[in-house]
Amino acid sequence: MRLASPARLRANAATIHELGRRYGLRSFALSAEPGELVATLDEGRSYFDITGFETDLSTIIDATVEVVPRGPGVDVEETEYLDDARGAA
Repeated sequence: MRLASPARLRANAATIHELGRRYGLRSFALSAEPGELVATLDEGRSYFDITGFETDLSTIIDATVEVVPRGPGVDVEETEYLDDARGAA
């Protein structure tokens, strides 16, 4: 499966935010790395939630997605906030 393009992630922003709520992920942004999203992980959630989200989203949009959680020691370049007002594709 190929990496999700920024255009594909933007087009599926509503789906990303909806699915993120189920897995305790929010405040999505595109990363400078292809196929990568940056997100805030809710307290009490774990990397199992992240991998569940990645697996489900990758299946839905037919492209590989990786999530980098914001936090101490995480150095990732966020290029664009992913607005959940966009329509799903």
